[in-house]
Amino acid sequence: MKKQIILTVSLLTLSTITFAQDNKNSINNQFTTLLEESTNYQSYKVVSKERLYNLQKNVGDSIEALQKNIDQVNNQIKEQSSTVDSLSNKLNTIQGDLDLALQKENSFEVFGTITEKSTYQTIVSAIIGLLLIGLGIIFFRYKKSHTDIKDAIKKLDDTELELEELRRSSLEREQKIRRQLQDEINKNKQA
Repeated sequence: MKKQIILTVSLLTLSTITFAQDNKNSINNQFTTLLEESTNYQSYKVVSKERLYNLQKNVGDSIEALQKNIDQVNNQIKEQSSTVDSLSNKLNTIQGDLDLALQKENSFEVFGTITEKSTYQTIVSAIIGLLLIGLGIIFFRYKKSHTDIKDAIKKLDDTELELEELRRSSLEREQKIRRQLQDEINKNKQA
Protein backbone atom coordinates (compact mmCIF):
# COMPACT_ATOMS: atom_id res chain seq x y z
CA MET A 1 0.00 0.00 0.00
CA LYS A 2 2.77 2.42 0.97
CA LYS A 3 4.71 1.45 -2.16
CA GLN A 4 1.76 2.33 -4.36
CA ILE A 5 1.26 5.68 -2.64
CA ILE A 6 4.96 6.50 -2.99
CA LEU A 7 4.85 5.42 -6.67
CA THR A 8 1.81 7.63 -7.33
CA VAL A 9 3.32 10.65 -5.61
CA SER A 10 6.61 10.24 -7.47
CA LEU A 11 4.84 9.91 -10.86
CA LEU A 12 2.77 13.01 -10.18
CA THR A 13 5.90 14.89 -9.11
CA LEU A 14 7.76 13.80 -12.26
CA SER A 15 4.88 14.79 -14.51
CA THR A 16 4.65 18.18 -12.77
CA ILE A 17 8.39 18.68 -13.18
CA THR A 18 8.10 17.72 -16.86
CA PHE A 19 5.34 20.25 -17.42
CA ALA A 20 7.26 22.85 -15.44
CA GLN A 21 10.22 22.36 -17.78
CA ASP A 22 7.96 22.74 -20.82
CA ASN A 23 6.81 26.15 -19.54
CA LYS A 24 9.49 27.74 -21.70
CA ASN A 25 7.72 26.33 -24.71
CA SER A 26 4.25 26.28 -23.19
CA ILE A 27 1.11 26.91 -25.20
CA ASN A 28 0.75 30.40 -23.70
CA ASN A 29 4.34 31.21 -24.69
CA GLN A 30 3.71 29.87 -28.18
CA PHE A 31 0.58 32.06 -28.51
CA THR A 32 2.51 35.06 -27.22
CA THR A 33 5.35 34.39 -29.66
CA LEU A 34 2.89 33.89 -32.51
CA LEU A 35 1.18 37.19 -31.73
CA GLU A 36 4.47 39.05 -31.37
CA GLU A 37 5.95 37.70 -34.56
CA SER A 38 2.80 38.13 -36.62
CA THR A 39 2.33 41.21 -38.72
CA ASN A 40 -0.40 43.78 -38.33
CA TYR A 41 -2.97 44.61 -40.93
CA GLN A 42 -5.28 47.39 -39.87
CA SER A 43 -6.55 46.23 -36.46
CA TYR A 44 -5.92 42.56 -37.29
CA LYS A 45 -2.91 40.34 -36.86
CA VAL A 46 -1.76 38.37 -39.82
CA VAL A 47 -0.38 34.97 -38.90
CA SER A 48 1.29 32.55 -41.23
CA LYS A 49 -0.58 29.31 -41.75
CA GLU A 50 2.53 27.27 -41.05
CA ARG A 51 2.92 28.78 -37.59
CA LEU A 52 -0.79 28.39 -36.95
CA TYR A 53 -0.63 24.70 -37.95
CA ASN A 54 2.45 24.21 -35.75
CA LEU A 55 0.62 25.83 -32.86
CA GLN A 56 -2.42 23.63 -33.52
CA LYS A 57 -0.19 20.54 -33.63
CA ASN A 58 1.57 21.58 -30.41
CA VAL A 59 -1.77 22.26 -28.69
CA GLY A 60 -3.07 18.86 -29.87
CA ASP A 61 0.14 17.16 -28.69
CA SER A 62 -0.08 18.92 -25.33
CA ILE A 63 -3.75 17.95 -24.95
CA GLU A 64 -2.91 14.37 -25.95
CA ALA A 65 -0.01 14.25 -23.47
CA LEU A 66 -2.22 15.68 -20.75
CA GLN A 67 -4.96 13.18 -21.61
CA LYS A 68 -2.44 10.30 -21.42
CA ASN A 69 -1.24 11.64 -18.09
CA ILE A 70 -4.85 11.90 -16.86
CA ASP A 71 -5.54 8.36 -18.09
CA GLN A 72 -2.42 7.07 -16.32
CA VAL A 73 -3.39 8.80 -13.10
CA ASN A 74 -6.97 7.49 -13.41
CA ASN A 75 -5.65 3.97 -14.00
CA GLN A 76 -3.40 4.31 -10.97
CA ILE A 77 -6.34 5.57 -8.94
CA LYS A 78 -8.44 2.59 -10.11
CA GLU A 79 -5.62 0.17 -9.25
CA GLN A 80 -5.17 1.77 -5.87
CA SER A 81 -8.91 1.77 -5.29
CA SER A 82 -9.13 -1.93 -6.15
CA THR A 83 -6.11 -2.58 -3.93
CA VAL A 84 -7.73 -0.62 -1.11
CA ASP A 85 -10.98 -2.56 -1.61
CA SER A 86 -9.07 -5.84 -1.64
CA LEU A 87 -7.15 -4.90 1.49
CA SER A 88 -10.37 -3.71 3.12
CA ASN A 89 -12.03 -7.06 2.33
CA LYS A 90 -9.01 -8.92 3.70
CA LEU A 91 -9.09 -6.73 6.81
CA ASN A 92 -12.80 -7.46 7.30
CA THR A 93 -12.14 -11.19 6.84
CA ILE A 94 -9.26 -11.09 9.30
CA GLN A 95 -11.35 -9.06 11.75
CA GLY A 96 -14.16 -11.62 11.47
CA ASP A 97 -11.68 -14.46 12.02
CA LEU A 98 -10.24 -12.61 15.01
CA ASP A 99 -13.70 -12.06 16.50
CA LEU A 100 -14.52 -15.74 15.97
CA ALA A 101 -11.21 -16.80 17.54
CA LEU A 102 -11.82 -14.52 20.53
CA GLN A 103 -15.34 -15.92 20.91
CA LYS A 104 -13.96 -19.47 20.76
CA GLU A 105 -11.27 -18.56 23.28
CA ASN A 106 -13.80 -17.10 25.72
CA SER A 107 -16.35 -19.89 25.28
CA PHE A 108 -16.69 -23.56 24.47
CA GLU A 109 -19.35 -26.08 23.61
CA VAL A 110 -21.22 -27.84 26.40
CA PHE A 111 -24.07 -30.25 25.56
CA GLY A 112 -24.27 -28.84 22.03
CA THR A 113 -24.56 -25.19 23.03
CA ILE A 114 -21.84 -22.58 23.05
CA THR A 115 -21.29 -21.36 26.59
CA GLU A 116 -19.04 -18.58 27.80
CA LYS A 117 -16.37 -19.52 30.30
CA SER A 118 -17.76 -17.23 32.99
CA THR A 119 -21.25 -18.74 32.62
CA TYR A 120 -19.78 -22.24 32.72
CA GLN A 121 -17.79 -21.41 35.85
CA THR A 122 -20.93 -20.01 37.49
CA ILE A 123 -22.93 -23.13 36.62
CA VAL A 124 -20.16 -25.48 37.83
CA SER A 125 -19.77 -23.47 41.05
CA ALA A 126 -23.54 -23.62 41.65
CA ILE A 127 -23.58 -27.38 41.03
CA ILE A 128 -20.63 -27.92 43.37
CA GLY A 129 -22.33 -25.73 45.99
CA LEU A 130 -25.58 -27.69 45.69
CA LEU A 131 -23.69 -30.98 45.93
CA LEU A 132 -21.87 -29.77 49.05
CA ILE A 133 -25.15 -28.65 50.61
CA GLY A 134 -26.72 -32.02 49.72
CA LEU A 135 -23.71 -33.85 51.15
CA GLY A 136 -23.98 -31.78 54.34
CA ILE A 137 -27.68 -32.58 54.66
CA ILE A 138 -27.00 -36.29 54.10
CA PHE A 139 -24.17 -36.23 56.64
CA PHE A 140 -26.29 -34.54 59.32
CA ARG A 141 -29.22 -36.88 58.65
CA TYR A 142 -26.87 -39.87 58.88
CA LYS A 143 -25.41 -38.54 62.13
CA LYS A 144 -28.89 -37.95 63.54
CA SER A 145 -30.01 -41.41 62.42
CA HIS A 146 -26.89 -42.91 63.95
CA THR A 147 -27.53 -41.21 67.30
CA ASP A 148 -31.23 -42.19 67.11
CA ILE A 149 -30.21 -45.80 66.49
CA LYS A 150 -27.74 -45.68 69.40
CA ASP A 151 -30.47 -44.30 71.65
CA ALA A 152 -32.93 -46.94 70.46
CA ILE A 153 -30.37 -49.72 71.04
CA LYS A 154 -29.65 -48.35 74.51
CA LYS A 155 -33.37 -48.21 75.30
CA LEU A 156 -33.78 -51.73 73.92
CA ASP A 157 -30.91 -52.96 76.10
CA ASP A 158 -32.43 -51.20 79.10
CA THR A 159 -35.84 -52.66 78.31
CA GLU A 160 -34.34 -56.13 77.88
CA LEU A 161 -32.57 -55.75 81.23
CA GLU A 162 -35.81 -54.64 82.85
CA LEU A 163 -37.62 -57.56 81.23
CA GLU A 164 -34.94 -59.96 82.40
CA GLU A 165 -35.13 -58.47 85.88
CA LEU A 166 -38.90 -58.73 85.79
CA ARG A 167 -38.69 -62.37 84.67
CA ARG A 168 -36.24 -63.17 87.43
CA SER A 169 -38.34 -61.45 90.07
CA SER A 170 -41.51 -63.08 88.79
CA LEU A 171 -39.73 -66.45 88.67
CA GLU A 172 -38.55 -65.94 92.24
CA ARG A 173 -42.07 -64.93 93.30
CA GLU A 174 -43.51 -67.92 91.53
CA GLN A 175 -40.95 -70.21 93.17
CA LYS A 176 -41.66 -68.61 96.52
CA ILE A 177 -45.41 -69.06 96.02
CA ARG A 178 -44.86 -72.70 94.98
CA ARG A 179 -42.75 -73.34 98.05
CA GLN A 180 -45.41 -71.82 100.21
CA LEU A 181 -48.01 -73.89 98.42
CA GLN A 182 -45.89 -77.00 98.81
CA ASP A 183 -45.28 -76.20 102.45
CA GLU A 184 -49.07 -75.83 102.93
CA ILE A 185 -49.69 -79.06 101.11
CA ASN A 186 -47.07 -80.77 103.25
CA LYS A 187 -48.63 -79.34 106.45
CA ASN A 188 -52.05 -80.49 105.38
CA LYS A 189 -50.75 -83.97 104.67
CA GLN A 190 -49.09 -84.18 108.06
CA ALA A 191 -52.02 -82.96 109.88
